[in-house]
Amino acid sequence: MDLTGQAGVPIRAGDSLPGQVRASAGGVGRNIAEALARLGRFTKLIAALGDDGFAEDIVRQTSVAGVDLRATLRVPEQTTSTYLSVLDAAGEMQLAINDMGLVERLTAKVLAERQRDLEDATAWVVDANLSEEALAYLFESAPTHIPICAEPVSAIKATKLTPWLNRIKLLKPNRMEAAALTGLAENSPVEDFSAAFHDLGVGRVVISMGEDGVLGSDVSGERFVQPVFPVTIQSVTGAGDTLMAALVDTFLAEMPLSRSLPWAQAAASLSLQSGRAIHPGLCEAAVRSELEAHKT
Repeated sequence: MDLTGQAGVPIRAGDSLPGQVRASAGGVGRNIAEALARLGRFTKLIAALGDDGFAEDIVRQTSVAGVDLRATLRVPEQTTSTYLSVLDAAGEMQLAINDMGLVERLTAKVLAERQRDLEDATAWVVDANLSEEALAYLFESAPTHIPICAEPVSAIKATKLTPWLNRIKLLKPNRMEAAALTGLAENSPVEDFSAAFHDLGVGRVVISMGEDGVLGSDVSGERFVQPVFPVTIQSVTGAGDTLMAALVDTFLAEMPLSRSLPWAQAAASLSLQSGRAIHPGLCEAAVRSELEAHKT
C-alpha cells in the first residue's frame, strides 16, 4: 500500500506541514501488473498480501483494473507491505520508508506451487524486491520460450539480478542501477551502459536519464533517445512502473524502439499527472491521445 504525503508548502525538516495524504494500492510489481492490464494485456500477479485492511483495499483496486489475483499468496496474521513517501510541493520525492518484509514469503516453494500459472504465461515480469532464492528459482526454471523482463527497483536491490543478466530480454534501469549492475561509473556515457548490458547478454535495455528522458538500445543495434514530455506533475510515484508496463507491452508487440519509447513515455506522463500510482484512466486510447498532444 502506498501512503503518500505531499506538502503544500516548502519542505522544512522537523516541522508539521499542511498538505495532502493519500493511500492507494502500490508496489512495483503490482503497479506494473495494473498498468499492463489497463493497457489491454491479460495479466496475472503473484505477490504476497497480509490479512489486514490494506490487503482488502489492494485486492479491490487491483481486481477492478483487470488483474487476475488467483495466484497471489495470502499470509494470515501479517501486515501487508507498505511504502510511505513524502513529496514536496512539486511532487518530487524527498523521503521514503518501505516495509517490504512480507515479500520474503514468496519462496521458491511458493513459486513452484504456482508453476502452472508461470508456464502458461507469454512473458514474465520480475522485480528485484524478490529474494535471491526466489529470483534464482525463476531464472533457473524459466522455459526458454518465455522472455523475462526485469525491473531493478533500486541500486541496492538491482545487484540481485547480476547473475541472470544473460537471461533478461528487457531491462529498465536508471543510471544508479546501471552502474551497480555493470560496474561502470555512474557518470559514464549512457551509451557505454547500454553497450555493457548487451555484452552481459541483455536483449533490450531502456535507461532512464531523469529530465533527459530515456535511451533505448537493442542488441540488434537499434538505438533511440526519447525526451520527456512537458506535463504538470502531481506525483512521480508509479510513473516508472507505468513506463515499464508500456515497454513490456510494446516489446511483446515487437515494436521498434522508435515507436516503443514515445508510447511508453506518453503512458508514464499520464501517471505523472495523477495522484495515484497508476492513472485510473490509463488505456490505449488515453496513451494515444497523450502522444498526439505532444507531437511536434
